[in-house]
Amino acid sequence: MNTRLLYLLLCLTLFSCGLNKKDASKTTSIPVNTPFFNPALPGDNPDPSIIRVGKVYYATSTTNEWAPYFTIYKSTNLKDWKLVNHVFPDGFKDMKNQWGENNFWASELAYDAKQDRIYVYYSAHNREVKGNPGLQCGIAWIDADQIETGKFSDNGPVIIEDDCGAIDAFELQDNGKIYAFWKNDGNGCGKESWIWMQEINESRTKLLGQKRKAYTNSQPWETALVEGACFFRMGDYIYSLYAVGGCCDARCNYKTGIARTKSLENGTWEKYDKNPIMVSNDKWRCPGHGTVVQSSDNRLFMLYHAFNQNYDVFVGREGIIEELKQGADGWPVLHNAIVANRPKAELDFFEDFQKDKKLNLVWQWPSKLQRPAMTFESGLNLTASKDNHELGTFLGQYIKTVDFDIIAEVETSAANTGICLGGAILKSKWPGELGGIGITASKQGYTVFSNLEGKYTVLKQANESLSGSIKLKMKISKGGKLIDLFYKNGESDWLKFYTLQFDAAKYVPWGMGYRAGIVVKGKPSEKGVFKSFELKNNESEGGELRRIDGAK
Repeated sequence: MNTRLLYLLLCLTLFSCGLNKKDASKTTSIPVNTPFFNPALPGDNPDPSIIRVGKVYYATSTTNEWAPYFTIYKSTNLKDWKLVNHVFPDGFKDMKNQWGENNFWASELAYDAKQDRIYVYYSAHNREVKGNPGLQCGIAWIDADQIETGKFSDNGPVIIEDDCGAIDAFELQDNGKIYAFWKNDGNGCGKESWIWMQEINESRTKLLGQKRKAYTNSQPWETALVEGACFFRMGDYIYSLYAVGGCCDARCNYKTGIARTKSLENGTWEKYDKNPIMVSNDKWRCPGHGTVVQSSDNRLFMLYHAFNQNYDVFVGREGIIEELKQGADGWPVLHNAIVANRPKAELDFFEDFQKDKKLNLVWQWPSKLQRPAMTFESGLNLTASKDNHELGTFLGQYIKTVDFDIIAEVETSAANTGICLGGAILKSKWPGELGGIGITASKQGYTVFSNLEGKYTVLKQANESLSGSIKLKMKISKGGKLIDLFYKNGESDWLKFYTLQFDAAKYVPWGMGYRAGIVVKGKPSEKGVFKSFELKNNESEGGELRRIDGAK
């Protein structure tokens, strides 16, 4: 009887990346026939990470060149997800000594049951260091019961590579020790990329002992790098899923492989002879860089990112979930056959700013800027500026398809107040250099504008005296290739004001998708007032989306 009980307990110690034995003992069941919706995390949610704490799952994702930094999502069933917090809600102001400047990548969650504390490892570029060595891995923490409403405390950069920089940190707890893994960003400076490992202290403030190499790209299918590695134990082995290739634009060739070892101490990793276990297919492109989580009934699920083939790279890399199953040869594999089945109605967004008291968590602003000044008084009162290369103050959110309407009701004032599709300025100095195209209204009339070429340009203007509330609409169709701009004054029908063919591929930011949002251009003493905002996703028009030149 004791032997059977011991065997049962050993089986239950299987744990996911970032989870430990305490989590596996708590009850949460995922029925076998549960139809998961994909994308699990719609919109621009690359490098997703997932943990389970009791009956609740938490996920995070890269925010790149947008603030707030690093999403926190919540689910109780791996199907329905809600954005509940951010690691750094006020951007760089929340970081220790405000150390991070940009490249906010690869946030990874880890739960320490003994401390009942959640840690997040993340990558950022240190504003005090030039070039690739500035890529460093920081660690922040929060008590588990505060993750949905509290604020993380930042330990600052902990994992530092003086040569090529460090990214993609990950934690595994094994045999009473805590190990940190990361990638040296060798591909960024013409050197080899390795997955490294080193023990770390309980407060996650200091690495212990000597760092050691785990593995690099060594199989024939592997291209110039390995990265995005996660680790989990199953049976006698510790497994590592990892990504290979280019991740983040139209030329991506990302694939996923798997390796294993029986002991972290012996340093010997065996790679699967059937690698890669996940590649591009007719539904999703460039899948990889994810995390494995375990449910209480010992099922494993991987949350990873991929581009929807129908949307090209305009939406960005979305969070995809599927079950990881053990094959006949003992290796866990992904069946690589996920379809996009989340109803488009779930992707729509409407906000009545006249009822709000604070900013909804979905809104973002460029990462190098402070949070825009705003108040809520009969609507969202957003302070005007000439930031973002004369575009103005911008708040945006993920687009989730390539055929959608952006609609807002604004109160006319001296400031140019309106809606905008945000991308990247052509030949940007850095990926977060925001460009946009949109329509605004002011007391002086309507303006259609663009600064996507680096200079604020008026595409069409109608000078007329306006007052009261005005509705504005942008209709993006033909797979992101056509933009129609409308206005509506009072009870009138929508009046089409301007139409243009749009080269969406030209301005899509590296590693990111477009943003739909609101904009206010004017003097700092002026404000734009928004009464409502809507993002409505429509059925695609005009057949299949044309591939971007250079895409496979």
